[in-house]
Amino acid sequence: MNEFSNKTALVTGGSRGLGEAFCRKLAESGCRVIVNYAHGREAAERVAEEIGGEALSCDISSEESVQAMFERIGGVDILINNARIDPYKRTPESSDGDWWDQVMGVNLKGAYLCGKFALEEMKKKRWGRMLHISSLWAYQPANERMLSYAAAKSAMHAMSRGFANLGAEYGITSNVLAPGLILTKLVSERLSPEALAKEMSGIPLGRGATPEEIAEAGLNLMRSGFITGEIVNINGGAFMRP
Repeated sequence: MNEFSNKTALVTGGSRGLGEAFCRKLAESGCRVIVNYAHGREAAERVAEEIGGEALSCDISSEESVQAMFERIGGVDILINNARIDPYKRTPESSDGDWWDQVMGVNLKGAYLCGKFALEEMKKKRWGRMLHISSLWAYQPANERMLSYAAAKSAMHAMSRGFANLGAEYGITSNVLAPGLILTKLVSERLSPEALAKEMSGIPLGRGATPEEIAEAGLNLMRSGFITGEIVNINGGAFMRP
């Protein structure tokens, strides 16, 4: 039996990369998929059209906007907290404090707000799945560029355990998926072939992951109703830790 059939799934940051892969996998599993985006309307609408879903713009760092989005959707059964501010997108005019607020506003506060509103409707149905997309950076010492990003991803782990605790009696699970190198289009544009080869040389399996295999791992995690409050690291052995 397909437990995801006819469920409503919200994927934040769903217009490209890993978010897009989740949207497609969830649609293949029979879900009604909401493709959330803050920028890139055309890409989000293309994904939504191709999977029979709906593209929905929302600044998830705004509580009012998130509340309005959930009211429009009518509640979700599955939440993929994938949206993030790219640490490479910092502009020269952003001060350290402003940049910290921007990153935390989307990467952590936005994930919390989406989880908060999703939880209320999930509790009524006594069923729900939350998956929060973290990163290898939650574990390893961050350089200056990655510091706020790493801090947000690490804090997401504690947030997920809180949601797991709040949702357990209602049959709601909350888990973290922490990927390493994912071979998205953005990565191929950012890294030269030489730089990419250097990154992969530090991975025991000798390669990065495709967005599709990360998304499939996420769906497999959510298929279990007995796994909650956990962190699943999927990084080709790049950072082995119990």
